[in-house]
Amino acid sequence: MQSFKRLFVLIIAVALAAGVVFFTLENRTPMSLLFFGWQTPELPIALYVISAFVLGLVLGPLLSWWPHQRMRMRYNKQIKQLRACEQKIETLQAEQAAAVKVSADSAPA
Repeated sequence: MQSFKRLFVLIIAVALAAGVVFFTLENRTPMSLLFFGWQTPELPIALYVISAFVLGLVLGPLLSWWPHQRMRMRYNKQIKQLRACEQKIETLQAEQAAAVKVSADSAPA
């Protein structure tokens, strides 16, 4: 089963690599982009598209990391508060049990 998964991943990787190669070969027309008055040098269209794709692959996880990290910090803080509250409840229950025992021992029979 493990070798089947590896073969499947290998087939998908080869297909994607072939797609990138064919895309690059088909889109070699040089062009220049204009962005806020800044003009890029004339490069193949495929280079711009692949660069944008790679930039998205890098920036996507980085942009989602910070909210996830904040949520993890909030979760850890709530876990600490929960443990402190549980500890306090156990202490109060022990004190209450001791008080009930003392009052039961001191009550006349």
